[in-house]
Amino acid sequence: MGEDLARAFVSFFAIVDPIGNVVVFHLLTRTLDHTKRLQVAFFTIGAALALLALFSVGGKEVLDFLGISTESFQVAAGLLLLPPAFRLVTSGQSIDETEQERAEPFELALVPLAIPLLAGPGALAAAISFSDDFGSGTTVLAVALVLAVTLMAFAVAEQLFRRLGAPLLRVMARIVGILLFAIAIDFVLEGARTFFDT
Repeated sequence: MGEDLARAFVSFFAIVDPIGNVVVFHLLTRTLDHTKRLQVAFFTIGAALALLALFSVGGKEVLDFLGISTESFQVAAGLLLLPPAFRLVTSGQSIDETEQERAEPFELALVPLAIPLLAGPGALAAAISFSDDFGSGTTVLAVALVLAVTLMAFAVAEQLFRRLGAPLLRVMARIVGILLFAIAIDFVLEGARTFFDT
C-alpha cells in the first residue's frame, strides 16, 4: 500500500498543483480579510475533497446516473474557467470590487477554486483511474494528503505575497489570467475532440 499511496500522491500533487494554485487563490481572495480568506480556503478544500472522494468511490456511476458524458463534463469545466480568466486579463482581478465586497466564502470557494481548479476533469479522471488501480481507500487517502498540503499553502498565501507589492501582483494576475484562458480552452477543445472522435 505504501508504494501505491506514494505513486497516487505524486500524481495527484502534479495534477492539483498546490504551488501553482496558491497564486490563483491569493489573487482571488486578496481583498478579503484574514478570517474570510481562511473560510474560503477551508470551503475550497472541503468541496474539492468531497468531490474527489465521491469520484474515487463511484465516479463512473455518478456520471452515468446523472446522464453526463465525460466529454460534456470536461467542456463544462472549461467554460466555468473563462469568466474569471477574462476578468484577470482585463482588470487584474477575477471579480470586480463590488462583487468582492458582497462575495460569500462559499461562492469563491466552489467556482473556480474547488471546481475546476482543484477538482477539475483531470483530477476527477485520475480519481476514477487510481481507484481501479490502487483501490478507493488508497486513492482517497492520497487525495486527502495532497489537499492538506494545498490547505497549508492557501493559509500562508497572504504572507507569501505581502512583500511583492501591487504592481507585481497586477502583472501576475494577468499572467495567471492568460494561463487560465489556455487551460479553459484546452478543456473545451479536448472534450469536443474526444466527443467527435467517438
